[in-house]
Amino acid sequence: MKALVADDVPMIRKLVEFHLKQIGFDISNAADGAEALMLASNSKFDLILLDIMMPEMDGLEVLRKVRGGSVNKDTPVIIMTAYGDSANVRKAVEYGANDFIVKPVEQVSFRKKVLDALKSRKAESGK
Repeated sequence: MKALVADDVPMIRKLVEFHLKQIGFDISNAADGAEALMLASNSKFDLILLDIMMPEMDGLEVLRKVRGGSVNKDTPVIIMTAYGDSANVRKAVEYGANDFIVKPVEQVSFRKKVLDALKSRKAESGK
């Protein structure tokens, strides 16, 4: 399985990568929204994790463009942020996010959200 992790904080990317590797993912990393969009436009992923606040382009805009594209339009997307305000949650859901994680990332709830997103994708695709 392949995952894209986009966050401008290297320590967060490494922590998320560590948790995803334990589940069996190969990881592609992006340090900003423009890089995340480029990767998501050119490679198929099984899961995408996007921070909201990133340079170049925020995670919500990346999400909106990914959902409007063709390569990963049905890929589960989990939005990550240090700010769990309702406006961001509402926008993330409106743009097609599957779930929302408030940082700092806690391993047990993170793993559950990832596995739930993958299960819902399999149920929707009938696989």
